[in-house]
Amino acid sequence: MSAEFRAAESGRRRSVPLVVGAALLLGVGVWTSASAFSSAAFGTATSIEAGRKALGGRTRFPWYDAERDALRRLAVEPPRDTARHRRSQWQADPVPPSAPSFGVDWSGLRAVVEMLLWLGLVALLGALIYFLVRTYLRSHAASEAADAPEREAKTAADLIESLPFEVPRPQGDLLAEARRFYERGAYAQAVVYLFSYQLVQLDRHQAIRLARGKTNRQYLRELLPRPDLSGILEPTMVAFEDVFFGHHPLDRAGFECCWQQLDEFHQQLKEAKP
Repeated sequence: MSAEFRAAESGRRRSVPLVVGAALLLGVGVWTSASAFSSAAFGTATSIEAGRKALGGRTRFPWYDAERDALRRLAVEPPRDTARHRRSQWQADPVPPSAPSFGVDWSGLRAVVEMLLWLGLVALLGALIYFLVRTYLRSHAASEAADAPEREAKTAADLIESLPFEVPRPQGDLLAEARRFYERGAYAQAVVYLFSYQLVQLDRHQAIRLARGKTNRQYLRELLPRPDLSGILEPTMVAFEDVFFGHHPLDRAGFECCWQQLDEFHQQLKEAKP
């Protein structure tokens, strides 16, 4: 064997391990890359599936379409003015400038003017209510005053019917009829109407109670709590009984003794009024 052949054979033997090592290294690299790619692909698929399950659960998200597994477009209307949301003093619609105040604060004056206007309105309403009430009371009082004579006459007529004796109906009231007979000198008739007048007035002031069947003495007993009134009524009652039942004459002095006590009688009636 020649020297050149041996040298070539020796070099070929030394290159075989190098080739085998390179092939091994290349195989390991390819296997590692494939394993890494497979792991990455598997991890991505797993993450996508987990996300799909999370979004497809009971909770609904307005921005996710579960049927198409895609994002859903949301219609969001932008706010007109978001200045207050970002704590800004800027306004989208600025307030028009007011009239110049010349450095004077008119807010206090405006409040005073408003208060005066309200007070004026309240005063006007109060005055209107006052005039309406006064007008109503005046009209009501006028109607009562117009009806008073009729009621008075009716009450007097009813009370005359309750007297314990028959007395002719007077032309006017009982006292005016007594005065008319007194001025004519008919003292007997005058004392009948005077006594009738006193009984009616005592009933009106609730000092006695007129009723058919009662006697004059019963009326005196009803006046026992008021001896001042019974002391005035008793002389007139005695003069009346002498004239009405005894048919005795009555002179001027006897009648005037009863007539002159009328002022005291009226005064005592005012005090006896309940």
